[in-house]
Amino acid sequence: MRETQLNIAVTRFAAFVSNLPVSPDELDVFEYHDIIKLFEEACRQDLSQFRIAPDRVEPAADRTTMASIAGTWQTPHPKKNCIEVVYFRSQVRALITCLMAVLGSRPC
Repeated sequence: MRETQLNIAVTRFAAFVSNLPVSPDELDVFEYHDIIKLFEEACRQDLSQFRIAPDRVEPAADRTTMASIAGTWQTPHPKKNCIEVVYFRSQVRALITCLMAVLGSRPC
């Protein structure tokens, strides 16, 4: 069971890392936290220090724009909260380093 969980976690994390978002939002954070939870369950490790801190999530800028045609207000995309990309990527890199050490020193 733990080996299966670990394989799922590694596969999801590899796909996530290979497609890291340029502008991470709350959906990316939810996915990242789900992956961390899989690793925690498979390896029985507390990896909470690699989670994105709630106070690092910033409200999205208002994306409402005035359309050039007809002069009406439009919202082309729903607003999503943003996360500073440097912080987000540093958390992901730190998790990679930790997992390499944990998985390299002992099997989960």
